[in-house]
Amino acid sequence: MNNSYIKSIENILKSLNLKTNNIYIIGKGNSLRDIDTTKFEDSVIININDSEKIYEGHFSLVHSNWAIDSIKENGYRADMYLSDKDFCSKGIKLPFYPIQLEDVENKLSTLVNDNLFISDFLFLTAIKLSRICANILGKKMNVFFIGFDFKVSENNIIKDYSKHSTQYTNVVLRTQEDFFEKVKKHIDSTIDDINISHIGDKHYSSLSVISFNNSDVNELVEEKKNNKSLYLDLLNKVDKEIPIIIAELTNNHIGDKERLIEMIKLSKQQGADAIKVQKRDVSTFYTEEELRAPYSSPFGTTLSDYRSGVELNDELFDVLIEECRKHQIFWFASVLDKPSYEYMLKYNVPLIKLPSTISNHRNYLKHVASTFEGDVVVSTGFTDSTYEEFVLNTFIDKERLFLLQCTSSYPAPPDSCNIGVVNHYSKLRYKYPNIRPGYSSHDVGSFASQLSVGAGALMIEKHVKLGDLDWVHFDGVALDIKKNEFADFVNDVKEAVLIKGDSLKKVDKNEHHKYKVNKNNN
Repeated sequence: MNNSYIKSIENILKSLNLKTNNIYIIGKGNSLRDIDTTKFEDSVIININDSEKIYEGHFSLVHSNWAIDSIKENGYRADMYLSDKDFCSKGIKLPFYPIQLEDVENKLSTLVNDNLFISDFLFLTAIKLSRICANILGKKMNVFFIGFDFKVSENNIIKDYSKHSTQYTNVVLRTQEDFFEKVKKHIDSTIDDINISHIGDKHYSSLSVISFNNSDVNELVEEKKNNKSLYLDLLNKVDKEIPIIIAELTNNHIGDKERLIEMIKLSKQQGADAIKVQKRDVSTFYTEEELRAPYSSPFGTTLSDYRSGVELNDELFDVLIEECRKHQIFWFASVLDKPSYEYMLKYNVPLIKLPSTISNHRNYLKHVASTFEGDVVVSTGFTDSTYEEFVLNTFIDKERLFLLQCTSSYPAPPDSCNIGVVNHYSKLRYKYPNIRPGYSSHDVGSFASQLSVGAGALMIEKHVKLGDLDWVHFDGVALDIKKNEFADFVNDVKEAVLIKGDSLKKVDKNEHHKYKVNKNNN
């Protein structure tokens, strides 16, 4: 990172009388007319283009020549100007990286690199500058976007120097808005040092203008942990030998947005520590013959119709991420093939599962082991000790390897659960301290899962569903969250944790001797 501009930013921040953790990024939308600007006091202000004419800030981000002309007319009121052009003594020149519309998704990665630059979408530069401020100040910052209406009217709040037609500007702003929404979702799910709030009447707005004006802004900012932070919280439980309970949605959301939302909400309410979904590339995972095989579902008459219909697409992953963040529950996925693995990497997931289904896909498993930087869950259904040896040799360098006993039978009868294997995995920890034993339950009820707690399970998975759908795979073994069955399961597992206790032998507070000590028997 260029230390020259970092030092200049640091000097400006030190000179401010900051009494809040707030950064306000000021646009020029007409909604700014109604904002109570007294709330901006004692905070960092970042202007976009010539918005300093509405409210003077500390940092101004400029790209277009028309904005430079307007700022010049205003007398250069900001403390620092960041631009790709040299135009004043208070300016810092940065490189310009244009954003091509077909490359928008890839630009999300620029949010996490160290380089500050000017782009067509200046709010991206503003976000990166906000992260630099958070780093310099050493604390998480609340970033408010004010006056970002992403539309213009004939009655602009200040004179428009661009000379562009309203129609043209609105087309450009609609494109920017689409990218802004993607950026906000990306930050909400992957970045820890800033919290973004949009003020306005959009569906993604955190606060309306009225709510912003009438409330204590610092109290209104709700601290939401991203997915990685939620995972770290779960690891704290595991480190205390408390198992985490996974609500395994499989494909029981059936590709339906509202159903997915309801399942996440109910799973959280009924005590799940995490949500798990599945991701597979239908077109390559199955053979052509398998895809053409008859299968009756609302999506059609073949297995291809069914599997394609119940897969999570980009839109549903966005829903999954947003709802899990809203309900503050960790999510991860079983990733069944290389295309799906490459797809999942864009979500910066700290944990993935490699299910029993793909235990024979050894080249893929080796690829994940050599390229994935996070933790891994491996289920061992329909395998023997030779697979255990392969898994240990392949994944032993991972910081954490959750190794789950599983019986690939739906449902698994009691004499097939073999909870003793969980105990075996627990003993493996003496040799392989990165192993975390667990149990993937395909049996009926909760008894086997309770026994797995006693055997040392630190992760327990249970399939859940929302009502009966007989045409869905493995629907019969899933607990119906519509009937509160998963809540009963969670309570049973927690009771087992209570009964298990810890390994330290001590006098319990409830113990007492029936007879008093007789000195003759002492």
